[in-house]
Amino acid sequence: MKIAAFILSVSLFVSPLLADTFVYVSESKDQRIAVFSFDQANGDLKRVGETNVDGAVGCLALSADQKFLHAAVRGNHEFATLSVDKKTGLLTPVSKAKAAGSAAYIWPDQTGKWLLAAYYGEGLASVSKIENGVVSGEPVQVEDIGRKAHCVQTSPDNRFAFVPHPVELNKVTQFRFNAESGRLELNDPPALIAGEGDGPRHLQFHPNGKWLYFVNEQSKSVTFCHYDIEKGTLEAKQTVSTVPSSWDPKEGSCADIEISKDGRFVYASNRGHDSIAIFSIDPETGEITSLGQEPTEHIPRSFNLIPGGENWMVAAGQRSNTLAIYSREKQAGTLKRVATMECGASPAWVLGVQFRD
Repeated sequence: MKIAAFILSVSLFVSPLLADTFVYVSESKDQRIAVFSFDQANGDLKRVGETNVDGAVGCLALSADQKFLHAAVRGNHEFATLSVDKKTGLLTPVSKAKAAGSAAYIWPDQTGKWLLAAYYGEGLASVSKIENGVVSGEPVQVEDIGRKAHCVQTSPDNRFAFVPHPVELNKVTQFRFNAESGRLELNDPPALIAGEGDGPRHLQFHPNGKWLYFVNEQSKSVTFCHYDIEKGTLEAKQTVSTVPSSWDPKEGSCADIEISKDGRFVYASNRGHDSIAIFSIDPETGEITSLGQEPTEHIPRSFNLIPGGENWMVAAGQRSNTLAIYSREKQAGTLKRVATMECGASPAWVLGVQFRD
């Protein structure tokens, strides 16, 4: 690995304050990752630097030890690994590795030995080896699983993996995952078929490990599932709209989903309606109830609850090139915008990090 061989550079705008919380934003069209310090006291977001990447960068994922940031460089069909300075938040390029295509989503497994990826355009899922924190070599496995694979996540126990497909396939592929060999194998049944016209796009497990929620791109809704821990399969139980009943069902689409760490609330982004939908979770049944929507910036592809108490949320407007900062009332789950700021072109991913000592 020779850093000089990579067309990657780091720019520092100001001497960053020694903070413990940072927000990383993929500024896709500018081919860079922006670094912001985040003030937990007042929600102040300050740009402290950026790292240029030779290609349109999308999904970001932090290693479990917080030493490395992995990035999907979509235009170049690559994975970039960058080391993280926990004091300044700044990134240093380390390596690039070949991907199986333009990865829409990446996910380090629980062992930190494997990077799973889903490919929207190619309809693939892949597994790459992580050695000493760095993605290395070509993928060790590539599976053709059908069009528009948009996300991949392993189960909390790392024994299974799930890949949602919006649009025509309209399903969530279910895998068994061997963390020793890094191999994916289709489960039985191989998929959960979603409701007609739903289009599952991204998913998240509930902190209790028994429930899973996915956001539906086409039907603008969230689906609650029971998760069979032994079999590694999903059973859909409830689907609730992310938009008001007055909204034209032919307009807009959903993008991202997050669950609060206390397991009490689900959030989903509405593109077109340009809002963050808020749901409460029944602690006994897992069923969700809509609490309405909070307006946000134009085409909110990605957003993130900021670690360190989740008192804040940052959402990116992909078409407006802006970031909206919200305070979050933890007991009610509600959001209140406190600031809006400009960022680079076509922000595709928002990742908040609070570093441990």
